[in-house]
Amino acid sequence: MHYSVKIATKKIKASDVPAMAGVDIDWVHDTDEASIAAAVSMKEAYEIRYPPALISRHTERGAIDMTVSGIIGKKVKNASGEDVDIKAMTDLHAVGKSYGVIKLVEDEPHWSDDGH
Repeated sequence: MHYSVKIATKKIKASDVPAMAGVDIDWVHDTDEASIAAAVSMKEAYEIRYPPALISRHTERGAIDMTVSGIIGKKVKNASGEDVDIKAMTDLHAVGKSYGVIKLVEDEPHWSDDGH
């Protein structure tokens, strides 16, 4: 995903993407335009809003992207075992924080152990 954004935004040519162990992606298509179009397609398919880093809180196993739905109107236990009425997503964010999982509000699906 990192290089799909780099290619899609023309920050690197597909032919300049370095090989990576365990990643079997051929970024080079018949033309530069086709490579860019394929990278744009991948970026859009994954709905990438923030360019992924090669090393990040995700790769360090300190973050996860998840979308939570259907939680409003339910009760959830916080880390102290208290029931919390979830009236807004900010209530869920507070419950997550009680477990050491912090919501990065400006990145819709992102939760981490340090808020980054």
